Amino acid sequence: MNRLDRRLTLLRAKRLGTFDRNQYVQEQANRARAARCVRTRLRRMSPVVLITPRWSESHPFLDDIATDLLIGSPPVHCRTLNMKLLAGLTVHQSWAWLVAATTEFCGVRLKGPAWQAVSRHGFRHVMHQLMAAAQEGPTRCLMLHNLEYIPIEALEDLISVFEEYRGGLNEPAKFNLLLAGSIRADHIQVEGAGNPLFLPDFTDPEAVEALVERVGPLERHRLLSVVARIGGVPSVIETIAAGGEQVLSELVANPDSIWRLLGRLANEIRSSFDLISANDELFARMELLAKSGPLPCDPLLDPQLNLAGLTHRTPLRHGQRTTTRAAVFAALALSA
Repeated sequence: MNRLDRRLTLLRAKRLGTFDRNQYVQEQANRARAARCVRTRLRRMSPVVLITPRWSESHPFLDDIATDLLIGSPPVHCRTLNMKLLAGLTVHQSWAWLVAATTEFCGVRLKGPAWQAVSRHGFRHVMHQLMAAAQEGPTRCLMLHNLEYIPIEALEDLISVFEEYRGGLNEPAKFNLLLAGSIRADHIQVEGAGNPLFLPDFTDPEAVEALVERVGPLERHRLLSVVARIGGVPSVIETIAAGGEQVLSELVANPDSIWRLLGRLANEIRSSFDLISANDELFARMELLAKSGPLPCDPLLDPQLNLAGLTHRTPLRHGQRTTTRAAVFAALALSA
């Protein structure tokens, strides 16, 4: 069953479901809560800025939201665009790429030659023209993710044009933007977006559910054993689940096999850790978190560890704490 069929099955089950006294479990599902927040804002046609840590699998997350918005009421037509495709391109090439993608998504024709978008003035003029023309069609939302790969100038121009388009309307907007990336910087702020949303990892129940969806029903103790090792990091869960029940069984029998089973993802994680290890203060902080568990946030060191994808902030009773994202990450720090 592909993701779309699985998503439709889950939505039908929710619509036909009845009150469940254990519904509070869903309220503790952080990733599902984040999805509800994003859907609510986009349904209201409010722009969204979404912070997506490394290995958070933002693309399938946004695809699921796009499906929900399309089949819900009122429908919102969405398209995800991966900004990794802009890696290595110049600002001028990025302008042209964004114009072509927006033109195709909105289904409108340009008034004038396409080459007019090769300058900053031309890009802003063409994009404003496209957004204004989108007012004649259904409500739409363009979802850009992996923003760290888009040239800053191109992103700033896109945001500026979008704000001008919305500011000049005398009717509800029918074109919207969602901007998702692993960095939080001033140039990703959008007027009307409110506070940035954060895409968290899976909680333990969500991680177990994700494994069951992809592998099938297994003994609960085996699933919990795997989740205790790999945590709720979405890319790690996807990689392990892709190997099927055989990989899960091997991981339960031999936890040290995790690095071989992760394949290319293991190289990414180790490379990120090697960069952190080159700085004595960052390595000492990572080692302390691995030994002690959640600790009060360090405003200087923790943002760098979070950006590397090795740690994250978790809300606790006495405020936010920083902790390693998975036991396997902590073991990597302690074995160095």
